[in-house]
Amino acid sequence: MTGPRVDVWIPTRGRPIWCLEAVESALAQDGVDVRVVVAADGPEPELAALLARRADARVSVVAHPASRGRSATRNLAATASIAPYVAFLDDDDRLLEGSLGARVDALEAIPSAVLAYGRAVATDVEGRVREGARGTEPTRTTVRDGLEDQLRGRSLLPSTVCMRRAAFDAVGGFDEDLATGEDWLLFLRAARLGPFVDVGRPVALYRRHGGQARGTPAEQEAALSVWLPRFFDDPATPAAARARGRRLRGRHLHWISRNHRHTGARADARRTLRAAVRDDPSLVLHPKRLLRWIGALLGA
Repeated sequence: MTGPRVDVWIPTRGRPIWCLEAVESALAQDGVDVRVVVAADGPEPELAALLARRADARVSVVAHPASRGRSATRNLAATASIAPYVAFLDDDDRLLEGSLGARVDALEAIPSAVLAYGRAVATDVEGRVREGARGTEPTRTTVRDGLEDQLRGRSLLPSTVCMRRAAFDAVGGFDEDLATGEDWLLFLRAARLGPFVDVGRPVALYRRHGGQARGTPAEQEAALSVWLPRFFDDPATPAAARARGRRLRGRHLHWISRNHRHTGARADARRTLRAAVRDDPSLVLHPKRLLRWIGALLGA
């Protein structure tokens, strides 16, 4: 395969069939010299057998002897990777045709860019695109201030990101003690290095299912109190960005409040919503959020 070398890192645990689909979607990419590093969070004999039957020299497998978590598994993939570009792909997602080449081309064309990303298209548990799914129409490529976007609460889905390996190393990889929020922290740190490129097209299929590793709302709250200070108390973070830490915390607390509500923990939903609005009063400018805020004040 001709084209720039790019390694796709797939962390996995307990999803052999889906992981194989993710691997196949990566190997099918054209316009790039692609390699796939499957990093297993503990023994995966069924997956190992599936990959062995495929017998593709472009696929390598590394594994922890016992589970160490998502971040440590992603970092493990880095130890088996040498490409100048790396793409993240979760084991329950798939890359869309040509999406890897589009992101690598963007990074080749814009040397100052740290990473390139696109949109994710949601699918059901069977991997089928949902009827009327948003984000399927292409738009133009834009160079963006990744730090500004994230300070406004706009997240990047890891499976949509292709990053320069030098930038990944410069920010120190994923913080392995975080059960959740590790991707936010990595992308915030990366944004201090230079701009991001939005390639203006869907690049990945994002499978929605009950087993997604997002952590519980309680875990999300606990992690928030850890990873936010790591970025906003860091002297390397620009002063103008540090001044907006409270607002970003409010945005995350609002999201956590919604997750509490979805689990039926109404008291926790009200508590975190009140905290979110204290940090970012602009949240109540949306009519539905205002009604929830009034309900939280009244304890309803």
